[in-house]
Amino acid sequence: MTAKLTIDVSETEKLVENGDGTAEALAGKLSEVFRTEVPGALCRVDGAAFRDVMASLPTAVSVVTAIDPDGAPRGLTCSAVCSVSADPPQVLVCINQRNGSLAAIRHSGAFVVNVLGSTSAGLSDQFASSAAEKFSDVDWRPAPNSGLPVLDGSAHAFIDCELTADITAGSHSILVGAVQACGTDIDSMHPLLYWRRAYGTWLQHES
Repeated sequence: MTAKLTIDVSETEKLVENGDGTAEALAGKLSEVFRTEVPGALCRVDGAAFRDVMASLPTAVSVVTAIDPDGAPRGLTCSAVCSVSADPPQVLVCINQRNGSLAAIRHSGAFVVNVLGSTSAGLSDQFASSAAEKFSDVDWRPAPNSGLPVLDGSAHAFIDCELTADITAGSHSILVGAVQACGTDIDSMHPLLYWRRAYGTWLQHES
């Protein structure tokens, strides 16, 4: 099944004719267009078996950050991150719709993916928790484009994204971001990995 996105040009033309052709108004209308839903399907797989299979897929661990309407930094631990396109550069993240940071991302219209280093397992647990003040002891700096949090000393790479699509799929939202800035310090540390419900890191294979 596929989700079809259709832009009604007449609606944006009305905004301009009514004198409400500001970037904010047009962005609001487009946000309605790009927030869509993937049709569900009958589940024929045991949920526990599915989770066991997915736990066997090693993934990098990231913290996705944004700013809420009160100006407070928000974030969550996320392993569902991947590249969508190299030209133009785009990435996607998948976030549970019940997660409080999702509203902050939508408010920001942007998000930052902080790829954690191997020594940041504790930070991953902190941002995966339900704690209200996850940033209380975390150093961060504004990302170059969005100004959203880049985690100092914990992330060995970051991706600063503008939110371009918001797709509902089951219990999660698939957020697609156009990369506006990124950076890495390859020599600083090994990545933090998650496999079979435990943390690990990368070991170079010797041929």
